[in-house]
Amino acid sequence: MRSVFITFILLNSFLFALSGEEVFKQKCASCHQYYVPQNKIIANAKHDNKDLNLAAPTLTEMSFMIKDQVGDRALDAEGQKFQIEEWLTDYLNAPTKDKGVIPDEFTRFFEVMPSMKGQLNEDEVEALTDFIYVYSEKMTVAHSVKRYSYEEAKKIAKEQNKIILIEGYISFCRGCIRMDREVMVEDKVKEVLNKDFVFVKKNFLIEKLPLGIKHLGTPSFYFINSDGDKVIEMVQGFGTADEFLELLKNVKKMAENQ
Repeated sequence: MRSVFITFILLNSFLFALSGEEVFKQKCASCHQYYVPQNKIIANAKHDNKDLNLAAPTLTEMSFMIKDQVGDRALDAEGQKFQIEEWLTDYLNAPTKDKGVIPDEFTRFFEVMPSMKGQLNEDEVEALTDFIYVYSEKMTVAHSVKRYSYEEAKKIAKEQNKIILIEGYISFCRGCIRMDREVMVEDKVKEVLNKDFVFVKKNFLIEKLPLGIKHLGTPSFYFINSDGDKVIEMVQGFGTADEFLELLKNVKKMAENQ
């Protein structure tokens, strides 16, 4: 009987686990919008918030910048989330401009948020931390070009005569984050990638490149022919969407001339 009761308690806890998304919806969403593309955020800031008339930074901005600025980015996820939870508790209780993590150019037109002391308990802050932590990556995946494993990419490239593009990254590389946030989500970039390339991402902390390729720094890009047996080009560094499109154009020409 006792084992049945314990099982019921565990199942009940699982079914009614606190949702960070629900906490955000109830406590934060009245001021903070969810996802807005970074190019629109940048344009809005240049126009003193007249484009979007935001009441506060978006959830996407907060997720990216909190992960970048709070705690040790080189820690594992759980270690950094613990540090973020401490920071978030302090900020919610006594917010100030100095404690903010988003650059002033994107926040100068906002008032300091009111204190939320006593409005969230420890469990709610923990759930909110988890939700904020993963949100930026989820939005990057949702709004960027589709990613494939290398084995999938080889098959598609051969069948459709496309170029394999591998982006090498590490999770705490700021240039990598900017590429994901500012370039890979652009419609004009996605259009070209979907037409002529098959996209793969490899985390250099845990994955190796194919064909015995020695990796460059991060972010870096490796273009492999449709047969999957020859490197067309390798490039390191962050670039704007237009610069990246020019790179893709040049690589396509190189592939056609081989």
